[in-house]
Amino acid sequence: MNYFKGQIVFYNFLKSYSSQLRFLSQVQQKLTSSYYFMPGDTILSSSTLSQVLDETADKCGDETAFISVHQGISKNFTSFRHEVDRLASGFVALGLKKGDRIGICSPNCYEWPLTQYAAAKAGLILVNINPASQAPELEYSLQKVDCKALVTWDVLKTQVFYDILCQIIPDLPKNDRYKLNTSKFPNLKVIVMISEDKKDGVLNFNEVLEFGDKESDKTLYEVERTIQFDDPVNIQYTSGTTGEPKGVILSHHNIINNSLITGKRIGYNLMKPKICLQVPLFHCFGCVLGTIASVMHRGTCVFPYLGFHAETSLKAIEKYKCTVIYGTPTMYVDMLHNFKLQKYDISSIKQAVMGGSPAVESLVEEIKNVLNPSYVHIAYGSTENSPVVAINGVNEEFQNAVKGILPLIEYVECKIVDSKGQVVPVNNEGELCVRGHGLFLGYWNDEAKTSEVLSETNWYSTGDLTTMNEDGYIKIVGRKKDMIIRGGENIYPSEIENFLNTHPSVLEVNVVGVPDKRMGEEVCAWIVVKKGMNLTEENVKEFCKGKLSHFKIPRYIMFVDDFPKTPSGKIKKYEMVKISTEKLNL
Repeated sequence: MNYFKGQIVFYNFLKSYSSQLRFLSQVQQKLTSSYYFMPGDTILSSSTLSQVLDETADKCGDETAFISVHQGISKNFTSFRHEVDRLASGFVALGLKKGDRIGICSPNCYEWPLTQYAAAKAGLILVNINPASQAPELEYSLQKVDCKALVTWDVLKTQVFYDILCQIIPDLPKNDRYKLNTSKFPNLKVIVMISEDKKDGVLNFNEVLEFGDKESDKTLYEVERTIQFDDPVNIQYTSGTTGEPKGVILSHHNIINNSLITGKRIGYNLMKPKICLQVPLFHCFGCVLGTIASVMHRGTCVFPYLGFHAETSLKAIEKYKCTVIYGTPTMYVDMLHNFKLQKYDISSIKQAVMGGSPAVESLVEEIKNVLNPSYVHIAYGSTENSPVVAINGVNEEFQNAVKGILPLIEYVECKIVDSKGQVVPVNNEGELCVRGHGLFLGYWNDEAKTSEVLSETNWYSTGDLTTMNEDGYIKIVGRKKDMIIRGGENIYPSEIENFLNTHPSVLEVNVVGVPDKRMGEEVCAWIVVKKGMNLTEENVKEFCKGKLSHFKIPRYIMFVDDFPKTPSGKIKKYEMVKISTEKLNL
């Protein structure tokens, strides 16, 4: 028996023994209504993100913290903390103050967690921006939360970030790179680019690393002492049914304790994980369960590539002996395909963690049988919950996970309610509501949208249709929200509909998600063309390029004369899905 498995067996024994009294007291008290609070034996953390890093660096400074394979970078905790301190001081020297928002629009790289921890140390609020954003989307993201600074990448595939910036700030090349002055973004004062090249109007990342001085060091020390664990540290964008992205505000307490509890649930307290992190860092999955959980549990984060590339990930696992893989269902489909084509030595893998979108049972079974991890963990959550609400642990019945039947994480409350807000009996379908330590602080500067999902008694309405069994396990059975999940990306049809309606040839458009074996869902647009106008599928896709993120561009386009409607005139989107699936032979 290897060390990891031996520790797990011992852990399971202790957990089983410590829970026997509780089990015996509950054996005759199976749930009858769909409400459950998951108890626990872990003390919640009162640390800030900076304190978490300090504690880990003090205890295991020589151990590797981050490896960015595509950049050839490897940093131990001591070096990482030193550079965090330098960058935070640089931010202060640039005039950034506690509470200011600093955007980051970058693919996975070493500078991402460096910025994440430096911003937290300086009391700034990091704003995650999808690096696939086109000019209008980037403009909205910066303006919505009034960013004072932006850290961005240089070139990503066809994305030339400087060109995109010049589209929204035409006078950028003429600006003072230490103090921007632009009417469209009056509070945006500095743009920092991760690049070897110097460009007019923007600072290089390495310049900011060297920009701090004794005065900014002193100010940084004073600011850091004032930061409290309930202070906001992160804003992550999530869309609503209106299609307008909302800024989810998360505190130090939210994301640190989600990392602590979830990490312990999957055994990180028994071994130092080495995570192959191929999910995007701008998502909660990557920047909480990845860059925070690995530091909190004294592990290593390995970034194989800027984005996801299955073969590169498999090579990284083989070379660096990763023990954990993170991925969306789509990523695992591609990894399985590449692994079968050319065998890699991934025997170091002990755990596979999956989240981002629902997984079919056959895929979970195939991951277990082909990639051969000791454990497959299925996570359910949302950005508003920091993100994990439920995940199967190392001692859970595997077949439950296969079927998507998951236990809540510790100290989380859940209830399932009907359309009137009444708790339903167990094993009855309803909307899942959640509250607990991971619950977000609200949507940035949007009390109306916050109150739509957050009750006066702090229950968050997820919009997910769910059942709860007699033991308090939940199973997601559908979505109340009008949302498409394509390869882990949340897509809101109304955002695409609003954009396509600006085309001069479009009379009316409705968008739905249709099933796809690889991506889970794909975008399908039904379009009614104006009389006398001509429009082709190629025309529509070309119209979207450069204005919508690539994953939002409809895969399928159907030209129709009308839409299926209810007697009251509402669009029956479920009928659209059914018809599309049949006509497209999906």
